[in-house]
Amino acid sequence: MAMFRSYEIDSKGVAMAASATPVLYFATTATNDMHITRFRAIVEGVSSSSAPPTNASVIFTVNLVTGTVAGGGAVTAEQRAGFSPSGALAANTAFTSANAAAITGLTQSTQIAILEVHYATGAWEEDAWENTGQELDIPPSGHYCVYMIASQAGTACNGRTVLKFTE
Repeated sequence: MAMFRSYEIDSKGVAMAASATPVLYFATTATNDMHITRFRAIVEGVSSSSAPPTNASVIFTVNLVTGTVAGGGAVTAEQRAGFSPSGALAANTAFTSANAAAITGLTQSTQIAILEVHYATGAWEEDAWENTGQELDIPPSGHYCVYMIASQAGTACNGRTVLKFTE
């Protein structure tokens, strides 16, 4: 029997900008916590005319946030391990992605993780803390958001984040 349930959430592509852009908001309930075991950041081209700038980078951060989330669209985490005999269990943590519409209403606060990715289509970076005891622990009633900021503007490029977590 599994000691926990593991999940994966994908923000899908979000338009790149040279200002702090919310990509994926997540909130735990008063009765659950979560533990992020992998944080992946990806730069994507969205067409054959994608043109990332040369000598640039994109910073992805995980931040504590305040405010009330608005906009965006709900995304569902997929269970990867810890299935019960009756099937998959839905994650207790709620997620909102800026893939379909911009996320608004949030103020960035304490940063708990950072990744820097070369600004080139197909570039990615990942931190993994599985089985190390150094997972990013998100407490009950926690409100967090993954942000990205490009050092320069590009053309037809998206940022994307994937989180692997346990509950």
